[in-house]
Amino acid sequence: MRDFIERHEITFPSLLDDSGNVFARYGIPYQPAWVFIDANGSVTKVQGSLDRESLEPLIADLIANS
Repeated sequence: MRDFIERHEITFPSLLDDSGNVFARYGIPYQPAWVFIDANGSVTKVQGSLDRESLEPLIADLIANS
């Protein structure tokens, strides 16, 4: 995971959940998974990988609603 983050120069916060506690809290059964939490605490979960075209609107919505 860390290699992927560095290789793709990802700058947003990313969580490594080795204990599985965060997966359990948000009901994530497998990786890859994305959990977006907006400024109001609303949670959006996406299972599976996301390409740039899918990721950008999700981030734009988070920014617009913060």
